[in-house]
Amino acid sequence: MWWIAVIGLLIVLSPSRVVAQGFSCDSVPPLAKLGETKETQLDSLLRRAIACVRSRKPNLAIDHFSEMISIDPGNENAYLNRANTYIQTGQLGLGIADLSYVISQKPSFVEAWYNRGIAFLAARQYERATADFSETLKLKPDFSRAYCNRGLALLRKGAYDRAFEDLNTGLKQDRTLILCQLARGDVYFHRGDYQKAVDDYSAGLAKKMDIEALSRRAEAYEKLGEHESALADFKAVLKNAPAHKGAVEGVARLTAKEE
Repeated sequence: MWWIAVIGLLIVLSPSRVVAQGFSCDSVPPLAKLGETKETQLDSLLRRAIACVRSRKPNLAIDHFSEMISIDPGNENAYLNRANTYIQTGQLGLGIADLSYVISQKPSFVEAWYNRGIAFLAARQYERATADFSETLKLKPDFSRAYCNRGLALLRKGAYDRAFEDLNTGLKQDRTLILCQLARGDVYFHRGDYQKAVDDYSAGLAKKMDIEALSRRAEAYEKLGEHESALADFKAVLKNAPAHKGAVEGVARLTAKEE
């Protein structure tokens, strides 16, 4: 069964100012400078960590966040940012552990609940993801991304009606959430409302190309009997992903019908 695979809605906290000139991921002078305060050390580490994130050097960023925690063990932002970096590098268990610590210390930290929901979603622990997004929405009822991600978790559980409600709410609050639109297309597809599925897929694809959504739109077109449009979509998928199983089978199936 196919699903939307992208989950990238993490919130990474940044310093209040832009990264200071001269701070880079590769420039890490000794921190124990004469007269350097704890606050100055933490600020320098945070700026270097962000430079590492921007330079796509996540392991070095994790080292900087860890050093922040060693200097200030109660630094919730350092835990949150380290967790985000762990999650982005696929180290979900470590990310979840950091976020769970933050939640235990500060249950009202919205971003911690939300990001742990993202981690559980990536780990395919949909019940836990749903629960964390629900806690997020208790703290911040207008958080459109939380509605969309909870909707995605519910979709993956097969709870299509509840997923539809959340995805609709998320889209009403923010029409720019492409994944929300594509996910709602999946709900329509499962309901057998193929025209509405096509409409949602088309709206999302007009903003951002998504190979899986394009393949699903092809399937919806085929269900509607619009074989020419379906074949065009399947062929477009194969241009980008020549080994895509669904598209290969779709082209073969539709080509055989034309013969």
